[in-house]
Amino acid sequence: GSTWVMEILSSQPGMKHYDEPFNIRRDNVQKDGRFTTWPDLMPEANNRSVIVQYLNELANNKVGVMNPTPFRKNYRFLTNRVVFKIHELSYLVDTIKQECNGHILYLLRHPIPTSLSRKVFLRLELLVNSPFYQEKYLTPEQISEAKKIIASGNHLQKGMLAWCIENIAPLKFMDTSDWLFMSYEEILLNPQKACETMAKELQLARPDLMLAAVDKPSTNIKMSAKNTHDILQEEDPEARRKKLVTKWRGRITEQEEAELFHIFDLFQIDAYAAGSYVANKKYLHFSDTIDKIASE
Repeated sequence: GSTWVMEILSSQPGMKHYDEPFNIRRDNVQKDGRFTTWPDLMPEANNRSVIVQYLNELANNKVGVMNPTPFRKNYRFLTNRVVFKIHELSYLVDTIKQECNGHILYLLRHPIPTSLSRKVFLRLELLVNSPFYQEKYLTPEQISEAKKIIASGNHLQKGMLAWCIENIAPLKFMDTSDWLFMSYEEILLNPQKACETMAKELQLARPDLMLAAVDKPSTNIKMSAKNTHDILQEEDPEARRKKLVTKWRGRITEQEEAELFHIFDLFQIDAYAAGSYVANKKYLHFSDTIDKIASE
């Protein structure tokens, strides 16, 4: 979902994008050499100034090894604005916003399909064992339960835990009053209104280009499962979008869903609820979004 939204934003004239510039598994990130291990990105590394400097250098085209290739979707030779897709620095979002003169679009996606789509949770133990996270964001009960899940939980339980830990700082502890929260599900189900809202809040000139990009699969679609590729062949756009939102339902039982949301509830995050496909009303922009999925 995040690559897809990055490419929707990148449809704008003059927009340049950096796709996961902190993903240390990528050759170009390793080649730059500033961040070569996951601990380099943790708060305990005290790399905040290095991170900000790196982002500003990227924005000013001073890190050649990180530039998108000419064959990448929405590549442009001349640009005047940048979108960064970042997964690893939720604890530092506000600092990045202030120091890099940025706007924040925080993308949410339902934790169960997110967990189903992920193969590994590389930073989970680091986050749970982080003194910074333990002091600022986690209770002793949450830490104890998290360590049990890491030791003996199944893949989906670890995925739900990772979702909670990775999102807990922005969703519970930060002043996000000037951020734009959007959910993957609402963009899919209500694309015209969602694109108009993103264009207005992020000061983008061409919501029509964003809307056209909604139905174009992201560059990393090859990583998706066969059922996703099958759904993308659906000719009716509304039916296709609805199926993309609900496709995970057949992969788990109601009991498994309830058990996963016990983990979610332990962290008292109010973004999603068991039995629902879309985010809670607090994070929805349009009253008819729920209606578009209510028949499920």
